[in-house]
Amino acid sequence: MPDRPRSRRPWTFVLVMASLGAVSVPGIAAGHDARALVPTAGPARYTTRGVVKSFGPERKYVNIAHEDIDGYMMAMTMSFEPRSASQIADLAPGDKVRFTFTATDDGRRRIDAIAKE
Repeated sequence: MPDRPRSRRPWTFVLVMASLGAVSVPGIAAGHDARALVPTAGPARYTTRGVVKSFGPERKYVNIAHEDIDGYMMAMTMSFEPRSASQIADLAPGDKVRFTFTATDDGRRRIDAIAKE
């Protein structure tokens, strides 16, 4: 009977298993909850200041030139959606405002609170 080439799969399996055994997740050994190590997606809230520049049709949104927003965006002019029309009813272009908004996963920026400064 002729010699057949040996399969390398058993060695591959051993190497993979050895590699997996060498991997550790920080915090789990210390008794921490592994779920805390997984970043969660979802809305994030930010607070900043800015100047009202303009409004969209029927005041569906307001364009605000805002300061740098740490962890989110450098200073620029962006549109923000009010949660209700009354939030921006008393605002006019040129008003200085301080506001908190929620940035959603789908790219929307919804105003949670806004006030003239």
